[in-house]
Amino acid sequence: MMLALHWCSSCRCLFPSPGFMAMTSPAAAKLSYHYKSFCGDFERVETALERLEASGFYWSTLSGAEAKKLLADQPLGVFLIRDSSDHHHLFTLSVRTAAGITNLRIKQEGSAFFLETVPGAEQPPTFNCVVKLVDHYVRLTSAGESDSNLCYVEGKERPVPLALTRPLICKVVSLQHLCRRTVAANVAQGVAAPSAAELEEMPVTSVLRSVFKN
Repeated sequence: MMLALHWCSSCRCLFPSPGFMAMTSPAAAKLSYHYKSFCGDFERVETALERLEASGFYWSTLSGAEAKKLLADQPLGVFLIRDSSDHHHLFTLSVRTAAGITNLRIKQEGSAFFLETVPGAEQPPTFNCVVKLVDHYVRLTSAGESDSNLCYVEGKERPVPLALTRPLICKVVSLQHLCRRTVAANVAQGVAAPSAAELEEMPVTSVLRSVFKN
């Protein structure tokens, strides 16, 4: 079940829809508490949720146990994003590794997202978008450069670099979203990011300009 979030202008707080709040199940109460922790961060959370919804690999309220079942028979490196069960964090990356199913919290500092790693390791790179974060590790894995990603997970005998091969899709991704991600990825690999003036001159939609800016 997908969770619809609403913004209360009077208390400046993000909360589940009235229909969802009308539910009396423990799950509803838990999710309500989870999102109350992010009062005042509406724009950041809304943007993250919109992009994840469009990605096709955001499984929303899927539990850790359910993620384990889904990924258990998948090849190494298959992953998904779901809501974190820890109310201090919004999202969790669940991935099939050589050591089994590994769950990594996606942490936040200001407007930056980054993956948790093993104790003692350097902090991994930060991104202003969860989808960009995931794309970064997928590209490194595809290029055979996972050793340089700075994010380590527990292996069978010692920590190993995180390897993401492909997402476990929960819905069909729109062609518009695929095109937008492809264009944005190629711009990001250029010599320099386009300036604000150059962005305004680009013959693209305002939505795509927003992707470049972010």
